[in-house]
Amino acid sequence: MFFETKDSSAIKEITVEDNIVTVIFNSSNKEYKYEVKDEEFTNNLQNTIVNEDSIGKFINQSIKNKLIVELNTTTTI
Repeated sequence: MFFETKDSSAIKEITVEDNIVTVIFNSSNKEYKYEVKDEEFTNNLQNTIVNEDSIGKFINQSIKNKLIVELNTTTTI
């Protein structure tokens, strides 16, 4: 599932497939892949976007709280 993040100053693109979320930050041309550990992550991401809350803050909090955990796969695009 692709999420449009045109209003985010930190996040260029987010895609969620199965239990893997791929994030491309505006500051880099790399894809960062995370394993989703929280079953509500996708719903909470959708709510964050719909409510026009900070997507970057949501992703950073999710990483900090280990709701998503970085995989050792970073790809330069």
